[in-house]
Formats: sequence, structure tokens, C-alpha cells
Amino acid sequence: MKLTNTALVAQTVLGLAAAADTLKPWTYSPLPVGDVKPAGWLLGEMQAMASGLPGHEHDFYIFVNQSSWLNTPGKGGSEYSNLNEALPYWFNGLVPTAYILDDDRLKTQVHDVADTVLNFQADDGWIGPETGDKRNFWARTPFFLGLIQLAEADKKWEQRIVTALHKFFQLGNKMLHNNSQGFTRCASDVDCSWGEVRVADMIITIQWLLENHPENNESQLWDTMGLFYDQTKYKWDTWYDPATYRKVVDPSDGSITPYIHGVNASSVVWRFKGGDYFRQRSRDAVNLTFTYHGSASGSVLADEWQRDDSQYIGSELCTAVETSYSLAYMYQVLGDNDFADRAETTIFNAMPVMMTGDKWAHQYMASPNMPFALSTIQADGSVPPVFTTANSGVATTYGMEPLYPCCTVNHPQGYPKFVTNSWVLVGSEGLGHALLGPTKVTTKVNGSDVSIDCTTNYPFTNSLSYKISASGDFDLYLRIPEWMNLRASSLRIQWKTEGKTTATATGVEASGDTGMQKISISKGTTTISYSLGISPRIETLADNTVAVFYGNLLYALDVGYSKTTSLPHSYGDPKGPGLSGLPFKELRDEFINSTKEWNVAIDPSTIKYSGIGASDSMPNPIFEHNAPANFMTVDGCQIKWDLKMGVTPDRVPKDRTCVSEKKTYRLIPYGAAKVHMSQIPTVRL
Repeated sequence: MKLTNTALVAQTVLGLAAAADTLKPWTYSPLPVGDVKPAGWLLGEMQAMASGLPGHEHDFYIFVNQSSWLNTPGKGGSEYSNLNEALPYWFNGLVPTAYILDDDRLKTQVHDVADTVLNFQADDGWIGPETGDKRNFWARTPFFLGLIQLAEADKKWEQRIVTALHKFFQLGNKMLHNNSQGFTRCASDVDCSWGEVRVADMIITIQWLLENHPENNESQLWDTMGLFYDQTKYKWDTWYDPATYRKVVDPSDGSITPYIHGVNASSVVWRFKGGDYFRQRSRDAVNLTFTYHGSASGSVLADEWQRDDSQYIGSELCTAVETSYSLAYMYQVLGDNDFADRAETTIFNAMPVMMTGDKWAHQYMASPNMPFALSTIQADGSVPPVFTTANSGVATTYGMEPLYPCCTVNHPQGYPKFVTNSWVLVGSEGLGHALLGPTKVTTKVNGSDVSIDCTTNYPFTNSLSYKISASGDFDLYLRIPEWMNLRASSLRIQWKTEGKTTATATGVEASGDTGMQKISISKGTTTISYSLGISPRIETLADNTVAVFYGNLLYALDVGYSKTTSLPHSYGDPKGPGLSGLPFKELRDEFINSTKEWNVAIDPSTIKYSGIGASDSMPNPIFEHNAPANFMTVDGCQIKWDLKMGVTPDRVPKDRTCVSEKKTYRLIPYGAAKVHMSQIPTVRL
């Protein structure tokens, strides 16, 4: 099924306490888009996105600049499915990218699209290109997420967007009362299920209106939320019951397809219903998904449907970006430190490995063990069906559109949403660094102006430096990762008061389940040095294999790198000559092969780490083969390891008999290892 192919949206704990008509409070409240900016290597990554494919899709990519959303409703346009989701996906990522980078070129793209779409809003309130019985709610979901980000980032757009959304939801309420029109009841050729399984994301927009711009429509908005939840047949609390959860699933069972598609592994409702039951089911959703279908890189094994934990199963790029966003949202709502750790893992590993350094090409699918990113199309035109559905033969190659276009338009949201969610408000008097990395935040806390520059090479190094300027006192909260060695960690705080400089050093101690440490900050200037206790750590996985980490950075066996290129291909014609005449020479398909042995077992007891200093310069782009200076060495040997269907390493073999001499191998950051082995069998040497 190739309709949305978006990814794990842990739709993240939505809802209402029905009796009181009061939304359950955030543990950590999000900041408006634009308050947080990237710095350091993260700025380099986002600038590459702006200069690469994501920042130029509006210039040439027909599913964006010829979208039906930009035409008179009912007149059609270029779409890859009749769900009309391409432009909404793109818009959801480009809005925060444009404003976080303060990029006028991208802002113009965003403004032109928003203006066109809102000008086409129907008299009855409908937003989008559909007319008559073709109307369905789904594609509005990502577009509305883009609109509310635009309203936060740019006050000039706020009231226009708020007015349009209220008008839409007044119509939506009528449609839901009209036998679930456009939600569970659609035209025969329109698949309603995607709006149902992603309904929680639609409710995010309703909740944003309730919390920020209710406009005296509270009663109807609450009714609309209740109707959405009651009418969808997909109840995630039932699916994520630990007693009945399917640890291994049959992807051919059509009755459970929406639940096993990568997009649908959502968390269940808590803000929507309240109570300990839904809080626990939200946690169960994450724990069960990652225990039985998770990858060490932080993504979900679903190619495009979940099966089991075999190392050749793929994960979509869409899955990575939506997973990180969902986990960050869950941390804000529930405050479980594990969610923030997982969000970092995904954005530092699963996302960058699937993009070239210049961000002009990406993969559709990546696997934990993938020493070849090559076409698997055979001489007779056949393709070995390694994946459940993504069997075009080019799913793991890099390109403009290596398979279904959803990832082309959806992946730009990854970095900007990570940046926006990296800082949070803690009550009325606190500001917290939730997702660690190089960023700058400028906001108000309890009426005071606060500006913080976090300078760091994290996760490539273990130290973060904060320069803080505040017009009044406030509380700073720094997150302590669960994997961190507290005894080897430290904080040094230096502040200036009336010209006098004072310094103090203290240990690190997280508070409760949230992992936050509170530091009282006085008016004026303060600097903080935060050193994380990090050492190589081993995570044991299925089949007596291991994943090797340094902090939140996954390391993979360096299998070498050899690249060839061709003209880019459209997803519908992977065997053809390619597309000539495209306006950017950077658009190429890339095929990457390994140049070293991949069939290796290692002895984890021999791992040695070589890192960089806190002040060392970082290459840009950082996620290219041989770019990061960090590496590990480990002893290992080659073992007999067959290929599945002749094209990719099969499940890790039980026999670990060495078929070569012992040798020292190199492990490199996973995000830079475009071909790799990351779930590695062990052997005692």
C-alpha cells in the first residue's frame, strides 16, 4: 500500500479530560516557532537543507509547484495520489525551516503558497483542492500543522490563519455530524483510513486553537475533537495492550494493515481522555514498538509495514523524521526522559544516514545492515522482494525520488522541528534544554527577556557551554540523558553581579523521571560549562548482536565507500534513462557500494574510542563518509554470512566461526556511513 507512507507518528498523547473540558497540562510547554535557532554543526545541516533539494522543490518539483492546492479547487493538478498530500507535507517542513533560518527566499515560497491556498478557501469553510464528495480530512492535517507554525512565527499571518481555521472546523463539525462525511465516509475511490489513523495530528491543531485562539468557539471545538476520536475505528490503546500486542506480524493480513504500516505506530490519547490508563498506554506504545520493531538508529523497522526484527528490514526516511517529532512531543506532554533520549537518537542517526551531505539526494529505505545502496533490478527486469512492499529495486539508492515521493516532500520537517522542540518552558519561571545540541534561544520567561547561546559539538563531544543573558531571575533546567555516567559529569557555573565574577562547581543530579536538573539563574550574565560523562556503551539486540554507541551517537562498521551516479529517475520509471533537462545539476541518483568486508563479527571487549575536543572545528557537511573525526577500533574476524535473495545480508547467522584471521576494524558514526553494518554479531577472540 503506497498512499501516504509517512512514518511512525507517535501521534502523541492528545485529547481532553472530557468531564472538565480542560486540556491536560503540558509537562513542558513548547516555544513558538522562531524562538530557537540552530548553531554549529546543526546550523550547517539546516543550511544544506535550504540549499539542497528541500529548499528548491518549490522551484521545479511538480508535486509542489504544480500541486492541485495551487489551482482552482476541482481543476486538478500534479499529485502522486488522490489524497493530495504532497504540498501539505512540504509546507509542514518548509515553514519552520524558513523562519528558523530567517531565509527570505524560503519565506517567499511559504507566503506564496499560504496566500494562494487561503484565497481558495471555499465559502463554506473547506480548505483544499477537493470539491463535492471528494472531500476528505487527511491532507489538511499536515497543512494545518504548517499553518499554525506560520501563525506562531509571523504575527502578520496570525489572525488570517486563525480565522480560516475556525471557519474550516465549523464546517468540519457539520461534516462529522453528517454521518462522518469525509472522515469515515468518503467517495468510493478515496481512502478514508489515513485521516482516521492520523486523527491525533488533526486534533493538535484544534488544541492549538483552544489554548491560543479559542475565539469563543470552545464548545464546538471540544465537540469536534470528541467526534473525531469517537468516530475513528482505530483505537490505539487497544492495539498497544501488552497482553495482545503482536510482536511478530503477518503483513499480508489486511485486517491489521493500518496498525502495522510504519506511519501508524502512534501513541494513544492522554490529553484527550486523561487518566493513568491512557498515560500508561502511551508509554506502552513506545516501549512495545521499539522493543519488537525498533532499530538501534532510533527508527522503526517497517518497510513499509512492520514484520519482525530482522536486520534487513528497512525504515522509511519519513519514519525517521516523524518518529523524532513524535517523541519530542511526548516528552513535552508526559516528561519521560526516555522519550527525549530517543528523539535525539533518531535525529542524530536514522535521519542523516539517509541523506547525502549536500542534501540533494535521499533514500526511501534504509536497513540496519546495508553494505550496498545499489539497484537490485535484475537483468530480466525482476526485483527480489526483500521488503514487504517497497520493491522497485531502488528503494535504498540515493536520489531525488528513489521510490514513492512522500519522503521527498515530507523529510524537510526533521531538523527544524527538532530545533524548535529543543527548548521548552518549565512552568511559569523556567526554561529547559530538552533536546541537547548547538542552539540559540531568545524568549521571555516570567516576563523577563532571556537569551542563551549553547555552543557545543554534541553529540560528537561531551561538553556544552551556555552563555546566558537575562533581564530578570529565572530557573534554567538542563536535561541529563539516561545513559550518562553521573559520577563522571559536572557543571561549572560563573556569573557576574555588579561587576563581580563568582564561580562554583557542582555535580550532576537529575530530578525524577524527567531527567532535568534545576539551576537558579540571576539577572545579568551567566556562563555554564556542562560536561557529560560518556563512554562507549553496548546495546544487546536480537540474534546475539550488538549496537555500539558513544552517548547518543550510533557507530557502524566502516565498510568503505564507492559511488557512481546517473541522471535522476522518477519513482514510476526506475529502469528508464533518467530525467534530463531538470534545472539543477546537483540532481543526481547515487549508487554506493562497499569496498571492505562487511561479513564481520566483533569482540566488544576490545573497543577503543578516539574522539575530538570540545573546541575542535567540525567539517561541514558533517554526515559524509570520513567527515567526522570520531571513530572506534575493535577486533573482529570475517564469518560465513549469506545474502538474502542475492542482494543484501540475510539475518545474522548463528555460526560465528572465523573464516579469516583476527583483524582490527574501524567503527564510524552511523549517520556518515551511507553503507554500513550497525547490528553486528559478536565473537570472543
